[in-house]
Amino acid sequence: MTKERIAHLLKAYQNGTATELEREEFTNLLNEHGSADFFESLLDDQWMSINEDDLKLVEFAGQTALLDRIKNQIHSVSKPKKISLLRIVAAAAIVLCILSIGIYLTKYFNEPEEIYFANDVAPGKNGATLTLGNGKKIAINDALSGDIANEAGVKIFKNEKGQLIYQVIETQNSALTFNTLTTTRGEQTEVLLPDGTLVFLNSQSSLNFPTNFKGAKERKVTLTGEGYFEVTKNKLQPFIVASNQQLVKVLGTTFNINAYTDEPHTATTLLEGSVNITNTNNQRSATLSPGQQATLSTDQLEIKTVETDDVVAWKNGYFMFNNETLSTILNRVSKWYDVDVIYKDDAMKNKTFFGSISRYKNISELLKIIQKTDVATFEIKGRQVIVSSKN
Repeated sequence: MTKERIAHLLKAYQNGTATELEREEFTNLLNEHGSADFFESLLDDQWMSINEDDLKLVEFAGQTALLDRIKNQIHSVSKPKKISLLRIVAAAAIVLCILSIGIYLTKYFNEPEEIYFANDVAPGKNGATLTLGNGKKIAINDALSGDIANEAGVKIFKNEKGQLIYQVIETQNSALTFNTLTTTRGEQTEVLLPDGTLVFLNSQSSLNFPTNFKGAKERKVTLTGEGYFEVTKNKLQPFIVASNQQLVKVLGTTFNINAYTDEPHTATTLLEGSVNITNTNNQRSATLSPGQQATLSTDQLEIKTVETDDVVAWKNGYFMFNNETLSTILNRVSKWYDVDVIYKDDAMKNKTFFGSISRYKNISELLKIIQKTDVATFEIKGRQVIVSSKN
């Protein structure tokens, strides 16, 4: 079997023109010793043939990550060297994901017409509302800087990085008060708690916390929405996050909690250290290792391994989508851009996508990339995004 024949079969498989006999021949070739390396090299060649400027324009396609996953599928089979049919099916499924985006690439290169929107929406920004223990509300925005308030022996100020800082200034016992930091749609913020714990708060979220942890047996905060935590270690004072039907207990670690009430489940993802999660409904608990995610829906607590970079992409300034449905994607988009999404066809909600794009581009840039996949079309009306089927 020549390499030219293998290349022909791969191209036919990609284009959807392969006959049943060619599909069978292609599958058999993948099972043969030595085919994996050549198959991988063909995919590499195809990817490298796309120039750098084009890569920037197809940022959303995320093909580098997808290609890496195919390689991992292939390289994960070392003993025996023969690729199992199950592995082929798994790799082929990923190939099909790439090829569905490849259809977009072909159309993009052949159709230079640009997509235009009559309206646009700017991305969200840093901002929040701080509610003090006495009920006073303070708008935290880019214009606000320096000292903000003094409460219960704590100085509250905003530093040059835009972080809200809590600094204990009294050693004597002070009355325990709680503050609440809230973001609306189109806002995100950072806060450094009195113990040195850093919290990133995503859009449409809130964090309730004491102004001082001194003398407490535990450092307990309450989260709604989504937050990323870098917890300062203190073995004598466990750090506890109460969120939707769960308690997360740590001594010092880095993790992310997505506890939006409009999401199908609460997801806790561990990046470093160790966390213990307890379902407050039935008291079932689990301990996570780095790279694991616990999902809680009703009374079910499940653990799986995930790509942590995907989970915390929002904190790093990106939208990252890993085979996620359009409804899930646009739900996140609506929170950051403060828009309402209207579907003309509910079947569109279940279409899936891979890829990433900066959170700091206008919404039109994100919608253009999705629209170029030929799956959906969008219209921006004020603060509404109308989703229609391409057909």
